[in-house]
Amino acid sequence: MSDKKSMRRHLFVDPKVQGALVGRVALYWFASLVTLTMMLVCWRVLAGSTRVFALNSGEMWLYYGPAVLASFVLLPLVLIDMVRLSNRFAGPMLRLRRSMRAVARGERVEPIRFRDGDFWHEFARDFNAMLEQVQGESAPEDTEEMPQETPSLVSTS
Repeated sequence: MSDKKSMRRHLFVDPKVQGALVGRVALYWFASLVTLTMMLVCWRVLAGSTRVFALNSGEMWLYYGPAVLASFVLLPLVLIDMVRLSNRFAGPMLRLRRSMRAVARGERVEPIRFRDGDFWHEFARDFNAMLEQVQGESAPEDTEEMPQETPSLVSTS
């Protein structure tokens, strides 16, 4: 039980999925920062500023620098929130995958339960129904052996 509880405290449970989401968020943040910077530079040029670009860039940093710094402060918070949100679907899929592998190995598996707030509760219900069907079936003792080969319907002569 303590092993299950310690697992639930890990936010980064599926590096492939959650890493892709974090990378995508960081890419979107960087792309929006570059786009806004280029848009502001173009606006300054189109607005008719005839001063040297070096003077404009210093003034732009004075006006827009705090917003850039705020976005740098906000980025880690957004990334942490993305990891926490993705844990709500990556964690259940990880537990489902472990249970499926155990069933495939022939082990007895307890029905799975997802936490409140997790996604995919319908997968847990469907898996548990399938699990009941698979683990609930037991081979009858008095069965006749099934033939290994089925007769061929096509003549080979």
